[in-house]
Amino acid sequence: MPLLRQQTPRPTAARAHVVASFYLALALAGFMWHAISQENNDCWRGPGVGNLELLWTPLLGVGFGLLAVVGFRVFERRWSWLPALHREFRAILGRPSGTELLLLASASAIGEEIFFRGAMLDAWGPWLSSLVFALIHVPPRRELWPWTVSAGLLGLCLAGLTMWTGNLGAAVAAHFVINLVNLAYITRRAPAIAVRRPVRPRVSTPPRVR
Repeated sequence: MPLLRQQTPRPTAARAHVVASFYLALALAGFMWHAISQENNDCWRGPGVGNLELLWTPLLGVGFGLLAVVGFRVFERRWSWLPALHREFRAILGRPSGTELLLLASASAIGEEIFFRGAMLDAWGPWLSSLVFALIHVPPRRELWPWTVSAGLLGLCLAGLTMWTGNLGAAVAAHFVINLVNLAYITRRAPAIAVRRPVRPRVSTPPRVR
């Protein structure tokens, strides 16, 4: 989910619907792109993917999404940019309701996955589509740029899930889980304090006596 530049302390439900409308437009753009370039209206799955696969492949995405969230929690106290990103998003989002969180998480997951993995992945391949996905997650502050790198790596993983399963179910489910859990955590919990390793004092060796 790209970092919104305009900051307001407490977004209203109307603003959540505006953001959801943006992602709906992104999904429509991806649908049209796929339909024109691939001459196929089904941007959700590739040829040969049956209905049974559409039912169980999202479970892979849920598992991957939970692992990604656990990874962020593990490194939150080791990487100072994660608490800084937490504070940035917390200042922007305020405390949205549960319904707004569901709307934001689902809209961003569906919109971005249809556009980047449903259309751009087929057209440009995994590396270039993941690079563009990373570039839309460039924050205004340089200290938060590692988030852009993590978004690019995540984009590669989601592209891999899409190519492996042949449909968007796993990628959308993973994206939704990551967004929902992180948004709830950011808006309900105070940022952690990054703990750096203690600096060991340098022991100077006495000069040799000749």
